[in-house]
Amino acid sequence: MRWGLVGGIVLFGMMAMPMSAQLAAPPPVLVTIDADRFDISAEGNVVTGLRLAPVPYRSMTAVASAVRRPAPVPAAVRVTRATPPQMIDYVWCVTEEGVLVVGQQIRTLDHASGHYDFTEGDIERAYPALEATVPWTWIVSIPLGREVALTLEVRAPEARWPVRAVTVTPTVSR
Repeated sequence: MRWGLVGGIVLFGMMAMPMSAQLAAPPPVLVTIDADRFDISAEGNVVTGLRLAPVPYRSMTAVASAVRRPAPVPAAVRVTRATPPQMIDYVWCVTEEGVLVVGQQIRTLDHASGHYDFTEGDIERAYPALEATVPWTWIVSIPLGREVALTLEVRAPEARWPVRAVTVTPTVSR
C-alpha cells in the first residue's frame, strides 16, 4: 500500500509539471557556410573546414608518417571537442586507386599551460570512391556529438590524379 501511494504521488507530480519542463528541446545546431569555409557548432563541439581543401599527400605511407609526428599537418577539417577538451585535425590523402585516406592528429588541452599538446596521430579511416572512374566522390562521417552526425561529401573537382584539392560539402543530421 505504501509503494502504491508513493508511486501515485510521483505520477501526479509529473503530470502537474508543464510539458515543456518534461521534454526539453535539443540545443540548436549552428551552421555557417560560405564560399571558402564552413563552421558548425553542436553539443559544445565545433567543426571548421575549408570548402576547397588541399590534398597534400599521395600515399597512405606519407600521410601516416606525417600525422604520427607532433608537427601540425595542413588540416582540411578541425573538430574542437568540449569533453574531453581536444582538437582533432583531419588531413586528406587520395591514392592512385581513388581511395580517400583520412589521417588525424589529436591534441589534448593541457590545463596547466592552456595549450593543446600533441597526443596521437594515425589513419582514421580509408574511404573507397563512390564511382569507379574519376572525378571521384567520397562520403565521410565525422561524429559531432551524441545526437548530431556530420557527413561530408568530398569531391575531386578534376578528372585526373594526383588529386591536389577536393571540394567539401557538409550536411548535418540529428
